[in-house]
Amino acid sequence: MKSLKYGLAALAVALAGAVAPVTNTFAEETNSSSSVNSSSWIQVTPVSSRVVLRPGQELEYSMVVANIGTDKFNYSVYAAPYSVIDEDYNVSFSNETNRTQLARWIKFIKEDGTTTDTYKGSLEPNEKHTVNYRISVPEDVPAGGQYATIFAQTDNDNTNKDTSGITTVSRIGLIVYGRTNGETNEKAEITDWSVSGLLNQGPITATSKVKNEGNTDIEAKYKFTVRSIFGNTLHEDEQAYNILPDTERRLNSEWGSNTPMGLFWVTYNVSSSALENAREETKLVVILPIYMIVIMLILLTILIIWIIMLSRKRKERKGRLKV
Repeated sequence: MKSLKYGLAALAVALAGAVAPVTNTFAEETNSSSSVNSSSWIQVTPVSSRVVLRPGQELEYSMVVANIGTDKFNYSVYAAPYSVIDEDYNVSFSNETNRTQLARWIKFIKEDGTTTDTYKGSLEPNEKHTVNYRISVPEDVPAGGQYATIFAQTDNDNTNKDTSGITTVSRIGLIVYGRTNGETNEKAEITDWSVSGLLNQGPITATSKVKNEGNTDIEAKYKFTVRSIFGNTLHEDEQAYNILPDTERRLNSEWGSNTPMGLFWVTYNVSSSALENAREETKLVVILPIYMIVIMLILLTILIIWIIMLSRKRKERKGRLKV
């Protein structure tokens, strides 16, 4: 009986070693954007703008285009649609939908007060220009959100060329988020949800997909936290992303691609004012390499064989005592 106890204790130590937590410590928008083209650096501020679209009104706004490089360049500014083509939020600047009509309503104001679809200018190094634009909202503007991108790009008649003689063109964009002051509907749901469980190796992952069922863009907040089995925070990531109407957005979070094994508490939270209820899940994640599983199975097999042998010996002893 004493041998059996020692055997069970040895197996418990082996199992504890197999899943013991690793104690290694692992060490959306800004207000400007820039693009590099050789020594011509073009920058715009801000990188996004939110406007209220009132039927029949003309609204004026401005942006700043800057040359933060060492060469003079000519540039153009124009509007394009802004839409999303898949759940990974790859963006299209050419696909027109009923939510991208805003691009058609934007005109740029020239120095003489007239408007144009494409504004042109030139910038010396370290020079800035303020570009004004006007949004003419139609009387029958549909309710909900409208989205466009205002691009500033270097023109292909600039003198900067690479060694092959090919002129490169750089462009950067300002995203315009428009919303009517009429009836808006903010509604969303979480259509996919997954948090890691038992893994053979890192990383630990969490993924979710939020579908915007309303008629205007919404903001969804994501929080991904990984703690050790003892409660120490090893990783924390908190982000907020816009989701356009009639689209779904998938977000993948991960941590610990080099973590060999361990026990971890993972908390994943997704919330939005458009969701009826925020969703949060805390889950125990086990990272256990295949070779450790094999070792555990071998140890378990040995223990079972040992128990069987001890049981047979005990029966043999009892049989001798009866004789």
